[in-house]
Amino acid sequence: MTDQNFMNFFLEQAAPDAAVVLACSRACGLPLESEAYLQEGSVGFVQVIPYPEGFEMGLCIIWPPSTPVSLSQAAVAQDIARELRQRVLFDVEDPATASGERWMLATPDGALLTVDVWEYDDGVGLAQAD
Repeated sequence: MTDQNFMNFFLEQAAPDAAVVLACSRACGLPLESEAYLQEGSVGFVQVIPYPEGFEMGLCIIWPPSTPVSLSQAAVAQDIARELRQRVLFDVEDPATASGERWMLATPDGALLTVDVWEYDDGVGLAQAD
């Protein structure tokens, strides 16, 4: 993982803020909070963004640079998927691709798949097979 202090994910279905924050906290190993679910002693924040198309909820987990997260984005996505029992979509840098990114899907059973996505005007979803 690079030295950034954030990770972005998309949840297939919207979930209550409390469940999302707790799942992200467990996955990252940091006490987190959101605007709707404040937690005393939190060191990071989960920005929750609803989307009208594709995967219904975006998550941006942010923490201070002085508090590193040692887990990979894939490992965090797999933990969130397992905890919330739904698929989690995220992208990673991949210089070998034309776009410079590769989209991954974590499933509740622990699988990690490379997928194609469709970017909507306001959201992202899995590309449909023809």
